[in-house]
Amino acid sequence: MKLFSRISSVIAIVSTLVTSQVMADSDVRISIDEGVSMAQPIAVVPFKSNGVPADVAQIISDDLQNSGKFTPLERARMPAQPSSAGEVMAEQWSAIGIDNIVVGQVSSVSGGYNIAYQLIDTLGTSGAAGNVIAQGSFIVPEAHFRQGGHTVSDQVFEKLTQIRGAFRTKIAYVVQRGVSSYELRVSDYDGFNAFTITTSKEPLMSPEWSPEGSKLAYVTFENKKAQIVVHDIRSGARRVVAALQGHNGAPAFSPDGSRIAFASNQDGELNIYVVGSGGGEPSKLTSNAGNNTEPSWSPDGSTIYFTSDRAGAPQVYRMNSSGGAASPMGGRGSYNAKVSSDGKNLIMIAGDRVVKRDLASGSTEVLSSTFLDESPSISPNGIMVIYSSTKGTSKVLQLVSADGRFKANLPGAGGHYKFPAWSPYLIN
Repeated sequence: MKLFSRISSVIAIVSTLVTSQVMADSDVRISIDEGVSMAQPIAVVPFKSNGVPADVAQIISDDLQNSGKFTPLERARMPAQPSSAGEVMAEQWSAIGIDNIVVGQVSSVSGGYNIAYQLIDTLGTSGAAGNVIAQGSFIVPEAHFRQGGHTVSDQVFEKLTQIRGAFRTKIAYVVQRGVSSYELRVSDYDGFNAFTITTSKEPLMSPEWSPEGSKLAYVTFENKKAQIVVHDIRSGARRVVAALQGHNGAPAFSPDGSRIAFASNQDGELNIYVVGSGGGEPSKLTSNAGNNTEPSWSPDGSTIYFTSDRAGAPQVYRMNSSGGAASPMGGRGSYNAKVSSDGKNLIMIAGDRVVKRDLASGSTEVLSSTFLDESPSISPNGIMVIYSSTKGTSKVLQLVSADGRFKANLPGAGGHYKFPAWSPYLIN
């Protein structure tokens, strides 16, 4: 077989975000609450290997299941365990309802491992049963072995759904342990390879990724003052970009990364401001219209969505990104709005639930079924939402698909897990 796409350089790009603080384990894991009965069946056969750091087939299988669009076959039900297309008997798999099968091998090479895979059509929809419809070979260093598995997942997912995979993305979140211990953490989307960006005895809040994924903006209460900082993940350098009198919060990068929208109450009421991502003099976008907070940009940067109580109760509004008149969008009691990357849907909180609003039709759909939901953040391909909810006396992270059919939680190892933020794509 002909293998292609050696992408050790791509793996290196992603791995540069991971500092020496990376942990072999982490404090959250995806635990599925509600799967999708009509998801596409697929088999990911254990890869042929010897002495590898992790089960790459299990990584791929978990990724595909976590997307809510696939139901991987249990290993105990597999009729065979081929490692290449030449060993696959398509009728064995189609007879048990499997549409596609992933096979592969992992071998040791100088400086790491070679992960090779083939995606095989078992039904013949590509023209003939047994056709190889995608394949690849990736060399990865041992420390970033899981990224190789996620790379296979991304390619398989895109081939079968025509949607770009987002399994090599990351999430940022805040962990509060006790009354005076806060950590800003970053992990792979599935909770692995977590590391700490910063710690504080004062609250840390509202992390947001820069568009290229190299920086985080967040709120810190260091020096007993709420201010917004931009933190370079690779170098660790920090810069205060907003420290107006009073409270400064809810930062949001513009799509081109040049500006940050935020909220401040320096004049007594909360208003929306915009400042350069490197700091400077902020511009005020709202005034004399109640409290205005939680700004979020449209994908083209022309519009800012935000929460305002100007009509007597919180609800989501939108305005031009240079300010001006605002129009209600989310309905009474809505807040925490984010726009999907294609600009078609608004994900927000309403009635303490995660809700999706179609911006063209105005129709709404409740996605979540958890308690006191907040801080939704959308995956860059728009198919999943991560958010925080209350479970017992703790705050926990939750996942829900954008169609509401797949639900999972990320139970934490002690503490309150809050303010999740999904990264953009970290490779081109």
